[in-house]
Amino acid sequence: MDGKTADGKMTGGKTMDYTGMEIVNLITGKTKLLGVIGNPLSHSISPQLHNTVSRGLGIDAVYVPFLVEKGDLGAAVRGLKAINIVGFNITIPYKNEVVRYIDEVSREAALVGAVNTVKNVNGKLYGYNTDIPGFIRSFKEESGMDDLRGKRVALLGAGGAARAIAVGLAFEGISRLYIINRTRGKAADIAELINGNISPVAEYHGTSDTKIEEVLTKSDIIINATSVGMYPDVNKTPLDFPFSFLPRQVLYDVIYNPGKTRFLEEGEKQGIKVVNGLGMLIYQGIMAYEIWMGIKVPDEITRRLFEFFPGLPCREGFYGRNFH
Repeated sequence: MDGKTADGKMTGGKTMDYTGMEIVNLITGKTKLLGVIGNPLSHSISPQLHNTVSRGLGIDAVYVPFLVEKGDLGAAVRGLKAINIVGFNITIPYKNEVVRYIDEVSREAALVGAVNTVKNVNGKLYGYNTDIPGFIRSFKEESGMDDLRGKRVALLGAGGAARAIAVGLAFEGISRLYIINRTRGKAADIAELINGNISPVAEYHGTSDTKIEEVLTKSDIIINATSVGMYPDVNKTPLDFPFSFLPRQVLYDVIYNPGKTRFLEEGEKQGIKVVNGLGMLIYQGIMAYEIWMGIKVPDEITRRLFEFFPGLPCREGFYGRNFH
């Protein structure tokens, strides 16, 4: 049976050499604490993203994932406040439920009914939804379409990502929003939210409606906000019928794994502009970091993140619908 000698070396097994040990100063009593709460968290790349930003900026901060079991969310939030955490993200399944534990919520987050970023200021928790500006910045920069006023948009899906995107688009002044979802009731809920609180531009359709092809043809922008086509089901597409895209159209997919879904591949084959969800992932994270630290993250840091993150390996659970 293996054991240890007095000097710490293994007996009966591999010999360990501790002569190269050094004092680890990565975390001290001055280190700022950040994190993410959710369940599951094995898929999350937020620790890599935020810790990379901190190191790049020379900021003494560490970002940690905190797995929170069902029924423990309130206790977890109170605990994070008690240890004076600087800020934290919230991911599935708590983005909606966490609102009840936040002291003050931004208008956009209140409309969406979901918070993904919290800042702790002297024990008071402020909630934000950075998915909204993260999507807008990503779309504008990567599509080259700087002005969304007057645009017509087809939005596929009616989940949390679709809701955030719909609110962001409505605030940008689009002229029409066609929400298309298998369950018409969920699409109707988002349309009612937009029409009643921002601008009367939204209409909804079920995926089997006969007008779908006509609606898609009218649209300047078509967005997949569902998980269809996400790794590992890469052969699926949210449009289950052949569709000829138009040269003026732009396709956007919130999925970033794979980097190019079948939905985007089809658009690219037809010669139109396509954008995946990596930018939304990075920008919502950058904006959360800026909220916590009260700084502007340099464009060079952001550019390097775009270089780093496409290289992360594909794996089960690494996907592009939930952004933490």
